[in-house]
Amino acid sequence: MRRFYSHLPYYLVIFFFYWPLYELVLLVVSDPLTLKGLCINNLLFFTPLVILIISLLYSYRFRFSFWWLIGNGLLFCFTIITFGEFIWFYFLAYEIFALVGMASGIGIKHILQKMKNKKLSQNP
Repeated sequence: MRRFYSHLPYYLVIFFFYWPLYELVLLVVSDPLTLKGLCINNLLFFTPLVILIISLLYSYRFRFSFWWLIGNGLLFCFTIITFGEFIWFYFLAYEIFALVGMASGIGIKHILQKMKNKKLSQNP
């Protein structure tokens, strides 16, 4: 259970961008054009960017995990509440962003570990 709580903040950030953000925007914005623009910007720019960054941080801290990808995919189901349908294109795009973020995080961790080991081996 302790391990679950260490992963929970990452899932909560992703969850926020899948559903509660839309509900918050609906409460705050009353202009239909602004509302549509914010929803489109969130779908196309903000959510993929957040998924990329959070996946990078997740894989840097823990490691590559299929459970992260599965959890991210399951959280995407909350968009059914918002849009009334499951959009496959966005699901696949967000999963690809999660994969790229995880690969980047693992690569950064590997490079930093290699530099750290090299620095330690040079100092007698």
